[in-house]
Amino acid sequence: MKTEQIIALWGWPVALMTALAATALGARLNARATQRRDDQKAREELEAQADEFASAALAVRVTGYTNDYLWNGRKPLLKAAMMAGAQFAAGMLDPRRSGASATWEAAARSSALLAYLDRARNRAAADVTDSLKHALRVAMPLARHADPAVESTTDAVLDALLQHRSQAVLEHRLRAFREAVRNAATTPVPRWRRICRWAASAPGRFARASRARLRRTAPAGP
Repeated sequence: MKTEQIIALWGWPVALMTALAATALGARLNARATQRRDDQKAREELEAQADEFASAALAVRVTGYTNDYLWNGRKPLLKAAMMAGAQFAAGMLDPRRSGASATWEAAARSSALLAYLDRARNRAAADVTDSLKHALRVAMPLARHADPAVESTTDAVLDALLQHRSQAVLEHRLRAFREAVRNAATTPVPRWRRICRWAASAPGRFARASRARLRRTAPAGP
């Protein structure tokens, strides 16, 4: 059989196999590129969710402290009593009224002020509730995250908010949460790169081990 005939006979199977191999390689490369894009998108989404949750957690604490400072405790109560007393005195000292009319005016002034303060206090409490609801809502995707560290640290931050832990406890748990998110969002190092790093660090590790062995076996001085 002539060479030209052999080439013609085997040319089309070789071309077919080459085309199939190229197609398979292209499909694999496309799949890997798509997977990398999906992974990058998931990492960016995780970081955005974590930033929103951390901000929401701090907002809960800030609104809670503001509410406590303005409306809870002895000082706000004393302030409200003094303001109500001042309104009552202003009604009693109104020169246009006297007797029961003045008393009625004084009571009306005090009641109006107390009603206004009560509405403002309720609005402040509602702000705290709304900020807590927002924190719970943005925490749900993180509490169901596939990474166990992200899930557990999210639960820990929520516990600090719901159980009114101290600010130091909340900050500590937020730092642990951010660290877990940072680790989960870090691009994994390819295996070949890890092998190269391990091989590159082998001489240094060998030298350190040798020095340690020599120090252990060195004879004691006179």
